[in-house]
Amino acid sequence: MEDQRKFPRVNEKCQISYRVLEKNRFFKDPIHQYTVNISGGGICFSSDEAMKPNTLVSLELKSEGFPYAILALARVVWCQRTLTTYEVGAAFWWVGWKDNDA
Repeated sequence: MEDQRKFPRVNEKCQISYRVLEKNRFFKDPIHQYTVNISGGGICFSSDEAMKPNTLVSLELKSEGFPYAILALARVVWCQRTLTTYEVGAAFWWVGWKDNDA
């Protein structure tokens, strides 16, 4: 089967914090997890909860390769159960830096 992805995946494990952008959940503490993989168009990350497609999430990614945290808004495209957690695939809507000097 031919890979139809527009961007190559990088299987780097980065620490992320995310918040679901829903009125009753946004102001709760962020949830801390790790990426499964990441690309120029989106991200796959672990989650202890299932997420419905089209759910909006705010993300903060920390990687040893970057001196500043990366911020992103993303839309959940798919969610799949694994043995112990869920894997969530989300497409980026916006990406930026946490620090204006970046």
